[in-house]
Amino acid sequence: MDFGTEGLVTLVAVLREGTFEAAAASLHVTPSAVSQRIKALESAVGRVLLRRTKPVTATADGEILARLGEQWDVLVAEARGELLGAAPGFDGDPRHLPRVELSIACNADSLATWFLPVLAQMHDEHAVCLDVNRDDESVTTALLRAGDVIGAVTSDPIGVRGCQTVELGSLRYFPVASSAYLARWLPDGVRARDLRYAPMVMFDRNDHLQLKALRQLVVEPMSPPVNYVPAAAEYRRAIAAGIGWGAVPEVELDDEYTGRNLVKLSPKPIDVPLFWQYWKLRSPAVAALTDIIVDHAHRSLVPPRRATSAQARPLGSR
Repeated sequence: MDFGTEGLVTLVAVLREGTFEAAAASLHVTPSAVSQRIKALESAVGRVLLRRTKPVTATADGEILARLGEQWDVLVAEARGELLGAAPGFDGDPRHLPRVELSIACNADSLATWFLPVLAQMHDEHAVCLDVNRDDESVTTALLRAGDVIGAVTSDPIGVRGCQTVELGSLRYFPVASSAYLARWLPDGVRARDLRYAPMVMFDRNDHLQLKALRQLVVEPMSPPVNYVPAAAEYRRAIAAGIGWGAVPEVELDDEYTGRNLVKLSPKPIDVPLFWQYWKLRSPAVAALTDIIVDHAHRSLVPPRRATSAQARPLGSR
C-alpha cells in the first residue's frame, strides 16, 4: 500500500469543503484533477474512501486517511516554522513566525469556566491559531474520528482509535434557581408534587445533565416543562430571570456576579468527569497544548478522587 501526500491533502480538502468543485477551488486545480487524485488514492489503498453525497462524507477507511492528512498538515506547518526560525535571514521576531493551525473541540461549560485561559496561554506562548468547535460529546468524538480536530474535551473515557486519553478531573455542578422562582414554583421546598409542574432550563435536547439532576432531586419519574436556551451565558441568565431551574457549575455560583441570587436546590453536587482525547502525534504544539490543558484542569476541576458517585454521562453539549 503506497500513497503520496498529494492524495491526502486532496482528501482533506474535499471533506473540508464538502464538494469536489469547492475543493478544486481551494487547491487551485481543476475538479477533474481532484477526482483523479481521489481515484488514485482509492486505488492505492484498495478501499472506497468517500461517499459521493452532498456534502461529501468519509467512509470509515476515509476517516483514517483524513486524520493522517490533517496530522501531516500540522507537522508540515511546525517544520516550516522551525526552518524559518533557524534561517540566516530571519529577523528573530517571534511574531513573524508562521502559525500552526490547531482545531479542537470543547463543551460550552468548560469554555465558559476554565478552558479560555488554556487558549490564552497557548496563544501567548506558541505560534498557533486555534479553531474551537463547541459541540456535544457524541459530535466531538465523531470530529476526532474524522480528523477534523486534533483533540477534544469530552466526558467519554473510551478512547477513539489513534488517540490518547488523559483524565482531567470533574466539573462540579449544583441544581439552582432564583429566589423569586422558588417562591412561585417551590414555596414548600423541593417536593415531587410541585417539581413536576416547575419549569426546567435545558441547554438543548442533548443536555442529559438536567435529567440527572432531576433524578437526584426526586425518585419518581416525571417530565416537567422545559425551556431550551443553547448558550452558556444566556443559560445562566435564564435561571437568574426565573425562567426555570437548572444545573450550574460550582465555580460560577462562587462568582459575585453570576452566582448572585441563585439558591441551591440540593447540597449534593453532580460531578461530570472530563477527559482530554488527542491524536497520538509527535507534535510539539499538541504536546504543549496537552500540558497546558492538564495544568489548568488540575487547578480548576475537582480531582478524580473527589468526584462523587452522582456522575452525569453523557455530557451533551454543555
